[in-house]
Amino acid sequence: MGAVVRTWTRRLLGAGLAAALVVSGPADPAAAAVPVLLSDDFQDGNAAGWRTSGGRWSVADETFRQDSVSARATARTGDQSWSDYAVSVRVQPLAYRDSRSSAGVQARVQSDGSHYYLTTRADNKVELGRVVSGRTTVLATADYASALQFWRSLSLVVKGSQLIGVVNGTPLLNATDTRLTRGRAAVATNYATAAFDDVRVDGWTATSPDTQAPLAPGRPSVVEVTPTTVTLTWRPTIDNVGVVDYIVYQGEQFYQQIPVRTVTGTGPVTLPFSPTAASMQFSVAARDAAGNVSLVTDRTSVPQPPSYPKTGDDAVAPSAPGSPVLSGRTADGRGILTWTPATDNVAVREYHVILVTNIDEVRLLAKVSEPTATVTVNGSNPLVRVIAYDAAWNSASSPLVPYGPTPTPTPTA
Repeated sequence: MGAVVRTWTRRLLGAGLAAALVVSGPADPAAAAVPVLLSDDFQDGNAAGWRTSGGRWSVADETFRQDSVSARATARTGDQSWSDYAVSVRVQPLAYRDSRSSAGVQARVQSDGSHYYLTTRADNKVELGRVVSGRTTVLATADYASALQFWRSLSLVVKGSQLIGVVNGTPLLNATDTRLTRGRAAVATNYATAAFDDVRVDGWTATSPDTQAPLAPGRPSVVEVTPTTVTLTWRPTIDNVGVVDYIVYQGEQFYQQIPVRTVTGTGPVTLPFSPTAASMQFSVAARDAAGNVSLVTDRTSVPQPPSYPKTGDDAVAPSAPGSPVLSGRTADGRGILTWTPATDNVAVREYHVILVTNIDEVRLLAKVSEPTATVTVNGSNPLVRVIAYDAAWNSASSPLVPYGPTPTPTPTA
């Protein structure tokens, strides 16, 4: 079967997988930045071009369904000559038989059933693996809440010996394997029923000129936080030609995304923490040699750390401090905030005073050791709260309240 493209217009799949393409009719490689090898959303009411094995397959409600939990079931499509590509699908598990039940996607499917697979399992795992002549080898796993009746996007990228499993736009699993080099794409269940939709296969080979962006890398994870720095790392990604570097972004507000560092690897990268930020937001994008940049990852938010190193193994948080109240002003007009102190099983070491002027403007006003702070507050209708920290950085927060004096109670008759 040659390259087939069916109309695909309703939904976007994994991050970086030619998300903006809408194609109808025969594929035209010159008209698309990423060659689309196949796309099927089942809106035509049939599964022409699919060959099924096991299970009970049908097209219903514009989805491709498998309705038997009694066996393994596979639906294959595409060309045996396909080599480097990304196969993507939205899948909704409907019923599991046991804890090892699963539903997912396959790549480089051979005539004897050998293939690579990416699947979410009933035991809340996502798994990347290889099947050769009926023997399964698990290559990578990660935790994933695989609830029934919820749609999730799966993309399995195969490029040479590199394999990447992408779940809801995030590359969660990476592996290297050389056993299988080409083959068809498939969707599959293992003792489960499921609905599949928006199947798409994108070519993942070098083009000239190179116009294909890398996949988005993994969301940054925090390695270490000190009183003045944060150290990050992230999962790598791949490109049809090759990733050259990663761009690290940060911002003091959630809407900010400022490039601050370019590195050739996946970290660890240590960045300074702004002393005025209530929290810092970090994200990453990948770039190839042609300058194509991937989608930016989801942001990782890190709260302002205390001003002293974390010590001890205490796991008990302080009690919540009282609501901050404007109790006076200095001669130069700054406000004096006070609050009922928090208590702790060891000791409260520090308070952070946080200012909120709207949903996207949150700032640190002060770090103090006593339950009072002198602050400058700007903005209309400002809100404030206080966070108490102990030596182990356990914390508790006061309510978020309007900045001002304690309201005068309404007299009662």
